Amino acid sequence: MSINLIKNELELADPDFRNGLVDNFTKIEKEINNLDSINNGDQVTNEELQVAKKELNEKLDELKNDFIQDNEALKERINRILLGVDVESIEIVVNRILNEKGVSK
Repeated sequence: MSINLIKNELELADPDFRNGLVDNFTKIEKEINNLDSINNGDQVTNEELQVAKKELNEKLDELKNDFIQDNEALKERINRILLGVDVESIEIVVNRILNEKGVSK
């Protein structure tokens, strides 16, 4: 399939602008036709689509599992913070208070 773009029919007052547009359209037309000729015989088979679908579903399941694990870890941390037993957050708060009081730097 060959694509023909309108390029020489442009009537613009500025010849440099017109020539630039014509040159751009000519290059675009050439690249589109080149891509079209390269991909002419490349048809994706149903089997390839099924394999790609399976791979995407596996990746999606992996992402879902990662999300669930991260969500659970976050819930556990929130619970520790609420109970006042999260060591990391306690250290941050204590250090901030000590810095504000000028005791620690």
